[in-house]
Amino acid sequence: MNPNNIIEVNLVSKLYSRKQASTRSRLFATFARSSMGLVPKQSNNLESGEFWSLNDISFSLKRGEALGVIGHNGAGKTTLLRILANQLLPDKGEIRILGKIDSMIDLTAGFQMNQSGSRNIYLRGAMLGRGRAEVMASYEKVVDFAELGDAIDAPVSTYSSGMLMRLAFSIMIMARPDLLLIDEILSVGDFAFRQKCLTRMREMREHAAFVLVSHSMHNIRIFSDKVMVLNKGKMIFIGEPEEAIKVYESNVLKKQSNKSKSKSHILDPQFHNKKLIENIEHHWCNKDGKFITDINTDETLYLEVSFVAKYKIKHLRIGVPVWTEAGEYVTGFSTELHDEKFDVKPNEKFSIMLKVPNLNFNPGNYFANCGVTDGLEFLYRGEINELKVSSGEKNSFWGVVSTPHTWQKMERN
Repeated sequence: MNPNNIIEVNLVSKLYSRKQASTRSRLFATFARSSMGLVPKQSNNLESGEFWSLNDISFSLKRGEALGVIGHNGAGKTTLLRILANQLLPDKGEIRILGKIDSMIDLTAGFQMNQSGSRNIYLRGAMLGRGRAEVMASYEKVVDFAELGDAIDAPVSTYSSGMLMRLAFSIMIMARPDLLLIDEILSVGDFAFRQKCLTRMREMREHAAFVLVSHSMHNIRIFSDKVMVLNKGKMIFIGEPEEAIKVYESNVLKKQSNKSKSKSHILDPQFHNKKLIENIEHHWCNKDGKFITDINTDETLYLEVSFVAKYKIKHLRIGVPVWTEAGEYVTGFSTELHDEKFDVKPNEKFSIMLKVPNLNFNPGNYFANCGVTDGLEFLYRGEINELKVSSGEKNSFWGVVSTPHTWQKMERN
């Protein structure tokens, strides 16, 4: 092992089975060979229902480095953390670690709910392999950091979920591990508490390496030195954070099998009063009306809408609410914000085009509905084709949208 590395992972794989019969068969074969003093036979041939949750994962980390791990649900991120934390054994491969490991995977697991917060500090410390003297030495720091006050002497069953998470995080973060494993917990507590946690973790980076799993590209971008992208148990990229996020967005997000289900959940309910409106068409397009599915941030986006009303619409309103793929409401475009009143004649085709100059949506996939109303009465509400926004020439983004802005140094006497 390289003495400069805290951890070296070499071709680690983990096999799972959806069928108990396959699991029993493989365990029996392993036990039979072990009982005869033979090394369990390695086989790449999968039985029915078996799959590789992780397949040939390799990386190394030096002291002070942080590895981000991203991928869709089921990609193998948490399985990797649990193997590194020695909660699971790999079926193939080798892991070498120099020093002590702590993990923030399931922070609240193992709490004794009928015991006080104070008692649980000692119980959790023992579970983490810390001696009583070591726990006593850090006890006051844990209590102060958790900001629980007199509640530290109350049973944790009386704690809110936020209080419980603060206590768990405080117990973990007072350790001095050489490797810290983190699974989606950087959002614990309120803003002030999160800043304390981040400050403490920054201090820990002087002597520890980190492996962070998160769905927040913002956290991954600012915290990680390098990022691994997992897809169906395989490492498809490891390298610079920005490049990794681009790989994730282009090769993983668009392939998620549950997208249609999540999309329907976001966009429902749909509605169409065919007695009052027909021949409805709408699509994202360029200035010439050509159908598009992709656009770069900062470009001009257009939406063309056309329909035939079967009666005289008195108060036409067209609205276009937009959501991220995760279901976050981004914004809405509406003719109600336009001064002009549109004349819609019965049984004649009506067409209108929305123009959005300098699109400020950050990279990602966006869902939208087109709604047509006469005053408060809905005539139609239906899905617009999915829009993928790419980074273009930009490489730095915050949140969901990027509002143009400038900074200017002020000279004051």
